[in-house]
Amino acid sequence: MGGLPTRRTVNGFAVSPENPNVMYVAMRDGIFRSGSAGETWARVTNGPKNVAAVTVNPKKPSELYAATMDGKIFRSVDGGMRWDASR
Repeated sequence: MGGLPTRRTVNGFAVSPENPNVMYVAMRDGIFRSGSAGETWARVTNGPKNVAAVTVNPKKPSELYAATMDGKIFRSVDGGMRWDASR
C-alpha cells in the first residue's frame, strides 16, 4: 500500500457511512480505497478507469457505484473487490 498517484486530479470522494476510516476516491487512474482514514491508499482491483464519481450506498456500505468519463455506470456489492458494468 502506498499513496495516491501524484499530479492527478481527484474527481470524486466518498466515505463509508458505517466506518469513517474507509474512503474511496475516483481518479483517471481508477478507484482507490483507504481503510486508514486516508493515511494509505490502494488501487481497487478490476475497477473501472477514467472514473468521474464514486458513491457508497448509505443503507449497504459494501455496495458502491462508479461513473466513468464516457458515461458508463459500474456497481460493486463487495466493497470494491469486483465491479460489474450496468446494462
